[in-house]
Amino acid sequence: MNELLQSQIETCLGPEARLPEELQPLLESISTTYDTCDAEQRLVERSLELNSAELATINTRLRQEVGDRKRMEEQLQHAVSLLVATLEATADGILVVDRKGHIEDYNTKFRTLWKLPDSILESRDDAQVLTVASEQVQDPETFLSKVRYLYDHPAEKSFDVLHLKDGRIFERCSKPQSVGDNIVGRVWSFRDVTEHVQADEEQIKLLTELENTNRELAKANEELNNFAYVVSHDLKAPLRGVKMLAEWISTDCAAQINNEGKDQLALLLNRVDCMHDLIDGILQYSRIGRVEGDVMAINLNELLGVVVDMLAPSDHIHISIQENLPVIQADRTRILQIFQNLLSNAIRYMDKPQGQIDVHCTERSDHWEFRVTDNGPGIEAKYAEKVFGLFQTLSPRDEGEGTGVGLSLVKRIVETYGGRIWLESEPGQGCTFLFTLPKPRGETADAQRQTSAAC
Repeated sequence: MNELLQSQIETCLGPEARLPEELQPLLESISTTYDTCDAEQRLVERSLELNSAELATINTRLRQEVGDRKRMEEQLQHAVSLLVATLEATADGILVVDRKGHIEDYNTKFRTLWKLPDSILESRDDAQVLTVASEQVQDPETFLSKVRYLYDHPAEKSFDVLHLKDGRIFERCSKPQSVGDNIVGRVWSFRDVTEHVQADEEQIKLLTELENTNRELAKANEELNNFAYVVSHDLKAPLRGVKMLAEWISTDCAAQINNEGKDQLALLLNRVDCMHDLIDGILQYSRIGRVEGDVMAINLNELLGVVVDMLAPSDHIHISIQENLPVIQADRTRILQIFQNLLSNAIRYMDKPQGQIDVHCTERSDHWEFRVTDNGPGIEAKYAEKVFGLFQTLSPRDEGEGTGVGLSLVKRIVETYGGRIWLESEPGQGCTFLFTLPKPRGETADAQRQTSAAC
């Protein structure tokens, strides 16, 4: 008998009560019904337990999906915000249309470039935008035909240049917009390249003018070079006649000329020699920078030996040359002129009973620095620049042999090679002429690599 039924009978009749036999079938039927109800209740409870677990699982999954969707919405909002910021930050005017050409989006730069009213853009009416834009270009038919062609051929790309009536110049670029394999619209970009084009045109104009100027300069240099030679020849010819006549008079008429006359003839011959040197100096000066020399390797110790032999200084003057001077790449004649003029000046103006002239060189990272030092009379600081001027001398021409061209020639040669020259001196303490000659680029790079390796 069902336990619940047995408990209810005992509660009502007592535990010792005996039921009539005729009630047994009824009690068994009730007991069976109780058992069936219990079984069904357990099934319902089990079903409820299973449904609650499934609902919990489904609820958990729904919460995850809601969270994922929220994150996706945030990412989408961020992507849209980034796209909008990018469109507004770009220097190009951007217009986005659908397959039919209807306006979907645009940035502020597009509106500014085309000077479009807000009412037209807000209407999203591409026909009105095209009308306003076409009225601004110099060739509206070509402008519109390109638009029509691209709308009829969605997969085509395009690039062209638009010239506006107000003088502005736009680069127009158009590309299809695709989603997967489907073309859903088109992106137009417009860039104002007016300043760039004008700069290019101005550069071409300047280059053309420069080429013309260079041709004219080359022609002028050639004419000047020819003129210098002609003038040199024409000036030297009468000088030679004057010198020959003065020498003939001083020789053949020596007996008829008193001492004062002989002094005047000697002064005349000296002036002729000075004039001859001056003409040569002017000719050499005029050729610097116009006539290219032959670049070669020059051993400066050997070259300076030649210069000293040419100058033949007096016994009371000693010239000391640093050993192991560099081998440089330059025109031999011009480098010889530099040292010849500097050393000859030091010799000419030496006022000490024992003259000392020193030549030194210091290697720098990208150039050589040379020093020509003497113990002569020195030069006041206020004349430090004047001595490099053309025809500038510190002593009256009657008292010296200088033409005022030598140091100007040196300065021009040094600057032609990209160097500089300056003077350091104190009156009575001698002076030092310093000048630099840049190294070739290859030598500078090698020196930098050697320094890096040493470090």
